[in-house]
Amino acid sequence: MIRLRSLLLLSLLLVFQAVQAQTLTLEQRLKALPDVYSVKPMESNEFFKQAWVVMVAQPLDHQHPDKGFFTQRVIVSHLGYDKPVVFITEGYAGDYAATPKYLNELSLVLDANQIFVEHRFFGQSVPDSIDTKWKYLTVENAAADDHHLVQMFKKIYHEKWISTGISKGGETCLYHRALYPKDVDISVPYVAPLNFSREERREPAFIEHITGTKEGREKVAAFQRQVLERRDQLFPMFQTLCDEKKYTFRIPLEAVYDYCVLEYSFSFWQWGHDIDEIPAPDAPDQEIFDHFVQVSSPEYFSMEGSKGFLPFFVQAARQLGYYAYDMKPFADLMTIKSTEGYLSRIWLPKEARFPFSSAMSEKVDKYLRSDAKHVLLIYGGWDPWSASAAEAGKNKGVMKIVKPEGSHRTRIMNLPDNLRQQAIDTLKVWLSE
Repeated sequence: MIRLRSLLLLSLLLVFQAVQAQTLTLEQRLKALPDVYSVKPMESNEFFKQAWVVMVAQPLDHQHPDKGFFTQRVIVSHLGYDKPVVFITEGYAGDYAATPKYLNELSLVLDANQIFVEHRFFGQSVPDSIDTKWKYLTVENAAADDHHLVQMFKKIYHEKWISTGISKGGETCLYHRALYPKDVDISVPYVAPLNFSREERREPAFIEHITGTKEGREKVAAFQRQVLERRDQLFPMFQTLCDEKKYTFRIPLEAVYDYCVLEYSFSFWQWGHDIDEIPAPDAPDQEIFDHFVQVSSPEYFSMEGSKGFLPFFVQAARQLGYYAYDMKPFADLMTIKSTEGYLSRIWLPKEARFPFSSAMSEKVDKYLRSDAKHVLLIYGGWDPWSASAAEAGKNKGVMKIVKPEGSHRTRIMNLPDNLRQQAIDTLKVWLSE
């Protein structure tokens, strides 16, 4: 009799808790989650019903929580508890997502809630005394951040989860999925490289032989050479620009000029510039200069311009990898003798330099070729980052779509009609399984 009464009381308690949970507001639910530091409302757009900025306490080192904590910015855009969740693993700062204008294309396509995660050590997700904490900026810790958040927010959202990210955010998406494959149901990384060395040689080879058309590649290379040949006329303009902008550098300004020339071809193809934008060979110096710095600005190599991206360069030199430059076609006109090691030399302070390891990239590669399921890879055919695109081999659980002539701006909604429909149909089938 006592046992029966206890079971009855337990049943009534569970029913009461279920009813109570249904009557709680989203704000109350968010504040009740573990490790939530603050919850603040923000203006939403017409697609979502409400939006919140949630600051979450995360361990600096998930393997050793005693090392301290930082708060990570998460933006929750709510559509409905019965809707799926698009989980956005940003690779950088998240200011652009903290406005009502931001709507991820997958949220629209899949009629989904949206949870946006600012990457650790960027934006408002920065620990105190960051210069002494670079060792905690690892792929493993970033993936563990995302895992922690997924486990938290699944207490509120119980439908399917789709992770996604663009460029470095796409890399973050892949690393998280490989390390915690059961966290989400679908992953859609866009234009995400998978590098196996600190300075990849695949990108310069891609620029020289694959991207664009033969005529286009030759025109880009000819312009680079012309900028070097006109150094006497253009460098004073370059120096004036840097002085006016108050740029400072870790390397001599003449070397910065050379690196801007080398960066020009990567930037040109990455962002989808048109060949017709390149000035004619007999164009005035000012026209040549204006186009040159518009495509490849010295700001990129400056300490001021790279300040907000320093955590990325730390990660690139340590685990993510970056691209090499091929200076051989221009060596006779350059002041620098070698580009090897440029990543650390140009951007990294001594306290942020670590040995490079490709172990995590190799883990992702193995995962994609074997166990991965419901992963949609999106790339641009002319984007130099596609040189080190992720591959799935014979694994049919992974689909790869490459936009012909596409740049780093490639998204599902700007794919050709047939590829766009293929991507959307595939996602909806996966979502229904």
